[in-house]
Amino acid sequence: MSKTEIPSIRFRGFDDAWEQRKLGDQMYIKARIGWQALTKNEYMESGDYYLVTGTDIDESSHTVDLLRCHYVTKERYDADNKIQLKEGDIIVTKDGTIGKVAMITGLDKPATLNSHLFVLRDLSGKLDNYYLLTILTSPIFEKFVVGTKTGSTLTGLPQKTMVTFEFTAPNIQEQQKIAGYFRNLDNLITLHRRKFEKLTNVKKSMLKKMFPQNGSSYPEIRFKGFTDPWEQRKLGELCNITTGKLDANAMVSDGQYDFYTSGIDVFKIDVAAFEGPAITIAGNGASVGYMHLADGKFNAYQRTYVLTDFLADRQFLNVAIGNELPDKIQEEVRGSGIPYIVLNMLTDLAIPFPSHEEQYAIGVYFQQLDNLITLHQRELEKLQSIKKALLEKMFV
Repeated sequence: MSKTEIPSIRFRGFDDAWEQRKLGDQMYIKARIGWQALTKNEYMESGDYYLVTGTDIDESSHTVDLLRCHYVTKERYDADNKIQLKEGDIIVTKDGTIGKVAMITGLDKPATLNSHLFVLRDLSGKLDNYYLLTILTSPIFEKFVVGTKTGSTLTGLPQKTMVTFEFTAPNIQEQQKIAGYFRNLDNLITLHRRKFEKLTNVKKSMLKKMFPQNGSSYPEIRFKGFTDPWEQRKLGELCNITTGKLDANAMVSDGQYDFYTSGIDVFKIDVAAFEGPAITIAGNGASVGYMHLADGKFNAYQRTYVLTDFLADRQFLNVAIGNELPDKIQEEVRGSGIPYIVLNMLTDLAIPFPSHEEQYAIGVYFQQLDNLITLHQRELEKLQSIKKALLEKMFV
């Protein structure tokens, strides 16, 4: 190993140069060899010996979800002690989706490796496991994996290539500092991701329970004090629906008015054609059906629908449309399979319709839920950006 440079950001008290090393240097790297291939009829739903596969890797936390794992017999586990897994081992997919990485943690039963995976275990005593995990989940390793495919017909990552991966490492004490920092950052990322996912699932569940289903006039859950049956109204009866006038060549600028297109992003423009309160709905493209609440003066792309002059609570209507429209869009997909919206799909869209007071209560509830979801989503994106930036600055 040769001496190399130092990173631009590091912890106080460390000033030694980092060393260059290859993954193959004093590293235990094993995989299930070909003649040991398992067939699916050997997978068991329960047992005493985990079979860890690439599909069991949780890519967000870089851990193995043991609840997903199948099991094998003791005979299959004992057949090769070279791929029996230990706590703290790193596994990397070498075929299929190449480069998925995880650390083995929380083992409560013996585990062995399925095909298409490497197990990595440091033998030098000079490499912190979580530091190695951080390296292998960084853009440094991602570029290496992409580079192995360039100009090649290889569909996998052979061991002879894997061992050539080069990275830098400081002394073990600095590694542990770096690893501890990224472990805490990863825990925060996982926390906000789980909160985001949980709230998203809560919203999905409540949309079913707080709106009538299967032709019923009553939702399963409703706020105290509301007992009247809901009506069915067409969306065209509850608001005015038109489209934007600007085409794809419209000049976006740093103007003062919001400009809504068929995408998720909101741009700026110099000329306004509408005034809120309004709802805009993307009419085609990958973001078809995506909605914005538009206030003040704004403009819109010609394939974006603009809803104004509401006879229902706008926030409630925003939730109700979002609950009903995706299924309608899917029903109308024809030919090429490209989803889109035509005007009568909106004007004829059936909307369950309670009293104005109940509409308001439902609208406020989902607005607060959306605010929480957005809060955790933004915090998650912020932490991911921080991690990405620090991976570039804290490693040579």
